[in-house]
Amino acid sequence: MKCVAVFFALLFGIECLIAGSPMITYTLEMPKPSTHVFEVTMNVDGVEKDSTLDVLLPVWRSGRYVILDFAGGIVAFNANDANKRKLDWSKIDKSTWRIETRGAANITIRYQVYANEFGMRTRGLNDDRAFVDGTAVFMYVKKYADLPVRLRVVPFGDWHVTTGLSPVRGERNTFSALNYEHLADCPLEIGTQKDYIFEVDGKEHVLSISGEGNFHPDTLIKDISRIINTQMEFWGSLPYDRYVFLLALSPSIGGGTEHLNSCVLCSHPFVFANPDSYRSFLGLISHEFFHTWNVKQLRPAAIDRYDWSRENYAKEFWIAEGTTSYYDDLLLARAGYLSEQKSLERVAEMINADVARPGNTRQSLTEASYDAWIKYGKEGQHAYNFETDYYGRGAAVSFALDMTIRKLTENRKSLDDVMRAMLAKFPRGRGGYTVADFQKISEEIAGASLKQFFDDYVDGVSPIPWDKLLAVVGLEREPKIAEQQPWLGLATVDEGQRTRVTNVVAGSPAYAAGVDINDEILALNGYRVRSADLRSRIAEMKDGEKVKLTVFRDSRLREFEIELKYPDYPDQKVVKTEPFADDKAAVFKSWIGLLDRVK
Repeated sequence: MKCVAVFFALLFGIECLIAGSPMITYTLEMPKPSTHVFEVTMNVDGVEKDSTLDVLLPVWRSGRYVILDFAGGIVAFNANDANKRKLDWSKIDKSTWRIETRGAANITIRYQVYANEFGMRTRGLNDDRAFVDGTAVFMYVKKYADLPVRLRVVPFGDWHVTTGLSPVRGERNTFSALNYEHLADCPLEIGTQKDYIFEVDGKEHVLSISGEGNFHPDTLIKDISRIINTQMEFWGSLPYDRYVFLLALSPSIGGGTEHLNSCVLCSHPFVFANPDSYRSFLGLISHEFFHTWNVKQLRPAAIDRYDWSRENYAKEFWIAEGTTSYYDDLLLARAGYLSEQKSLERVAEMINADVARPGNTRQSLTEASYDAWIKYGKEGQHAYNFETDYYGRGAAVSFALDMTIRKLTENRKSLDDVMRAMLAKFPRGRGGYTVADFQKISEEIAGASLKQFFDDYVDGVSPIPWDKLLAVVGLEREPKIAEQQPWLGLATVDEGQRTRVTNVVAGSPAYAAGVDINDEILALNGYRVRSADLRSRIAEMKDGEKVKLTVFRDSRLREFEIELKYPDYPDQKVVKTEPFADDKAAVFKSWIGLLDRVK
């Protein structure tokens, strides 16, 4: 009884403390969806007696490490006290509004947000639906950011709200969050979306689908449930009480974003009937759901606690995204959705992409991670030639680390064990981890020093020894000689009646000849070509053959003579070694999983 009494005394004390703290509530309205304008009311009650109050809007969102400057969408702002007296305010930087409180304890802030960025998964409103990532819509007071908040949504017409936020009992369309970060990390879908509720491991899951398509809800739920179970087996448990999959179907958007107890998935409406495109869609789910642990629970030190007002520099984004990219296909195979052949094709694609990208020899993974804020999300013209892709290269190095650990431990341990050990040692809110921590845990699991590995492939740009690593699981590479074709080394896009160069690969024939990004291609050997024509005609030619490429550059006609050649690294396929030894078969099976249940 004494323990119970102490517990209730503590609980009462906490409630009193919260009751005496400032209270923050938001109201989100959308009276005219066709204008793309959200109306937000933010009440801050119990303001400390300071002369000013600063309210901020984040400059980035979780899951995408680039400055987005959401404040640019604020189209109206005002503040009043409890007596509806107007309070003066001014901007003190691009995302901070400073209000002169005049001693007011209760302040009401009203502002409008222009929202038409569905493709960026930030904020969107039209006459079909609304989407809100909290960072793009809800302002906050930095010194009150750890306090509980409430959100009341006023949907348009007969729309309803789907979100990972907890509903407030007895108050329709009202939700609570533990703090601002919780609010910001639980996006909202508001519209006529269809919500399908299902259960996995005794916990409620929601598949919310906005838009029409050729999907079958029962099939989706069955397949998503299998992915959940496979990843739960990998990690050990589900770190939430309820989870929401927010799926938006539209021909103009794609991709996904992980959140605390939900994820946002964007897809073309008609990918569900074709087996290959459907497997890719399941891969997107696998990737975003793996983030439920790797990023949302297991966090780099720099983002264990978000600072929404600035860049959060981290050298570990390659682990957060690249290692997740490695496991999304691997766990899809273990779930039974990738055949052995498809799995090997995916490995070959990873290898081909790694070797082909010149930027992988110029920028390390830790450097790419740290510079994500100024480079990766910017899609610069020079990126392919001078920067690494910490998603793709990160996946490749994760594979390399997995194979290295398996070899050192004679397959008794793997990268799987590293990830689980990391989660146990660095739970969310305990400070996060660094690359040094990741190396240390990897060494403990491997039972050997991995300094050279991290020097070469994480902090360095050494080529990955693919043949040596593939041999660990009884695999080898074979060049696709029969499919080998000469190349220009160009990427192009058709824009209306124009064909424009979007990339020139360093070291390629086009690069050597002087073709440049943004050149408008007019003709090949005197005949007009578009992107498809260019590829097909070059494919029919021979190594060493010379062609003339005619372009417009800054409205001037230019002509380049280009000598074709085969790529220095022809595309490879990955196959099992012959004969496939029993010991290699055992390692292969433990790596890729049981394949007798492939769909």
